[in-house]
Amino acid sequence: MKFHIHNLKFRNQIILVFLLIFLLVGVGSGAAFYSISARQVMDNFSKSSKDAIGQIHNTLETRLGIIDEKATSMLINSSFAAVMSQYLNQPTIANTVKTQGNISDYMKDFERGEALINSSFLVTSQMTFDSYVHYRKQDFDFQGSPFYAVYQDPAVKSVQWFGTMANLIFQDEGKVIPCVRRFRVSGYQGWLYFIYQLDYRELKELVAGKESFFDDIMIIDEKGNMILGEKTVSPETLLAAWDEETGTVRRDGGSGIVLEDGMEYLAEGCSLSQNGWKVFGLKSRQELLRSLKQLQNDILKVILLLFAASMAMIILIAKHLTDALNRLERQMLCARNGDFSVRFFYPYKDEIGSLSQSFNYMIEEIQSLIRKQEQSIADLRIERDHVAEVQMQKRKAELKALQAQINPHFLYNTLNAITWQVADKGMDDVSLMASSLGKFFRLSLSKGAEIIPLADEVDHVRSYLSIQGIRYQDKLNYQITVPDSVLDCQVLKLILQPLVENAIYHGIKEKRGKGMIKITAEESAGRHAAELRLVVWDNGAGIPEEKLTVINQSLQCGVNSTGEGYGIYNVNERIRLYYGSEYGLTYESEEGSFTKAILTIPVQRQEVE
Repeated sequence: MKFHIHNLKFRNQIILVFLLIFLLVGVGSGAAFYSISARQVMDNFSKSSKDAIGQIHNTLETRLGIIDEKATSMLINSSFAAVMSQYLNQPTIANTVKTQGNISDYMKDFERGEALINSSFLVTSQMTFDSYVHYRKQDFDFQGSPFYAVYQDPAVKSVQWFGTMANLIFQDEGKVIPCVRRFRVSGYQGWLYFIYQLDYRELKELVAGKESFFDDIMIIDEKGNMILGEKTVSPETLLAAWDEETGTVRRDGGSGIVLEDGMEYLAEGCSLSQNGWKVFGLKSRQELLRSLKQLQNDILKVILLLFAASMAMIILIAKHLTDALNRLERQMLCARNGDFSVRFFYPYKDEIGSLSQSFNYMIEEIQSLIRKQEQSIADLRIERDHVAEVQMQKRKAELKALQAQINPHFLYNTLNAITWQVADKGMDDVSLMASSLGKFFRLSLSKGAEIIPLADEVDHVRSYLSIQGIRYQDKLNYQITVPDSVLDCQVLKLILQPLVENAIYHGIKEKRGKGMIKITAEESAGRHAAELRLVVWDNGAGIPEEKLTVINQSLQCGVNSTGEGYGIYNVNERIRLYYGSEYGLTYESEEGSFTKAILTIPVQRQEVE
């Protein structure tokens, strides 16, 4: 037998529900407390890491800015430029000796007072210069070095930073971070290259003061090369987490979190404006939250002790509460077997006492309720039949009301046309128009029928077009193409004439030159049954695309959103009321070219009342 909690005794259900609630509250509270504590620790670290990384940022920006200003000041110094220009244009022995002394002094001044600068080197087309403080490597070839190769790209910037590397220029076992500046001096067209190298150890000591706060501090250049750090996280992972818009590591509720080999690291970063370096401070999330693990274990122990004590209490309470229910269950079993003489007596006025009174009352009234229920069912059936009749009468009234609204509208337009003809054309045309009008009204009446053959509807439209043809004889042609096979189809009365009228007044009337109206009909297979498709096409002014969309949406919803074109919405609503919402009217049009009104209704050939 499949287990279900409701199959258990009520006493066992109380114990089980209490167990679940206790576990939910206890474990949930412990988890929530741990989560809040972890969030607080991470938030505190986030705030502190922002300050720490900000101090590193300010320090590096200041020191690198000073170095950049010193290099710029030296290279644009007029005395420096004059000495270099004279030497490069006249590389005599005297100028060479003079230039070596002067340039070495400039470079010594550049290196002096800034511990971050390891060395400097100046390359010209004639010879190279240094401060004579370091021993130069004799095999160093500038044109064969990466310092020269990077400038083979014409679009490269004049200042280029390189990643941490061994000293290629001087005999020094320490690592350096080179920076190359390409420049010119006035009076000489060739390029000069000034190389200064930062000391890796000095840079590491500069940020070492914050290493006790972070597990690792990494510096990565614009090319993805690692300048400084123990490579706790790969440079690719850090750059992927970098947000260029905000200039920080992407946030995730506090510090940015990056993953490396299954380890989570909280990262804070900044970008240096001097050279595009990105500085990252990293802290292991597991190490940061290690102190909370003991707290989590203590909370679990307390929860287990409380659970054991509470279970003993709830078992006693459940037994006391369910004894009376067990007795009531036995009495109800007797009633289920047909013994309505049973009664349940309970001396207290709690919920069980109320339940016992209800049980006794139920036994006394059950037969009476059955009789009342049978009478209610009979009354509901009568009411249902009455509502259906009212709905049918309402539907017929709506159809008749919509039908009645068309004739006055057209009568006004026709009488207006007759008045115009009497004034401007003469009595012969008026006679012809009046004859067509009489035929039109005769067909409109249709002996009171709302459903007529398609042949009568086509004759009705032909009479209308005859009337309008007299008025617009220089502007209106029409063509009716309806196969004999569909002329016996039964359709709602007056569904084509409003569409033709709309085509004349909103299409042909606005067109320059002669207009054409084509009326076609065809039978096709529909989704549920055969469908009759009636089309009124004109080559008039057309409908703008935005307005066409509004018209079709309004027709689909059965409302007139545009406040105009009453006739077409009338036709569409009559069709939807009579045939159903899946049938109705749609429009196709191209502004300045054509408009097509398409009516879709089910095929019905037998006479309908």
